[in-house]
Amino acid sequence: MKDNLTAGGLPQPLIILLDATVNELMQGIASSNPEDINRTPCEGSWTAGQNIEHVRLSVLGTIALLTGPVKDTNRSPDQYAKAIKELFLDFNAKYPSAPTLIPANKQYDKNELIAALNSLFQSLQYQIQTLEMTDTCLAAEFPGMGYLTRLEWATVAVYHTQRHIHQLAKIKKCF
Repeated sequence: MKDNLTAGGLPQPLIILLDATVNELMQGIASSNPEDINRTPCEGSWTAGQNIEHVRLSVLGTIALLTGPVKDTNRSPDQYAKAIKELFLDFNAKYPSAPTLIPANKQYDKNELIAALNSLFQSLQYQIQTLEMTDTCLAAEFPGMGYLTRLEWATVAVYHTQRHIHQLAKIKKCF
């Protein structure tokens, strides 16, 4: 094991980045007015609650992938990490959401969303710290990249969440 890797094979900076991302998300949600969580900022846009629910569904899916079937990896386990970062942090690009990640059109409770996300992110951090992160996940492919390693799926979780923190900030500016 290299010095810059945790027991699970995850580079230490990504763990720090995940913690910082979760903190930023929680601060963004906490500073949202409860009455604005379900207000539509503009026609065709998701509400803040839907945006947050989308993140929750995504993290839930990531945990399922990390704990699902895997195989040994025959390439660099972080081969797609840079491309994933660039993809999700290109705020000018718009991407369709996977059908399983589309939030319901309903009223969301800010405190319930915070509690659910806290629990899921704790679970994600536990998985990252205990699983072999260099293994390739076999339950699903990432569009355009194919099967990703656990390390790369953790990278997706971080940068996808950062993308939605940016969107949450844009939504909040509308009110």
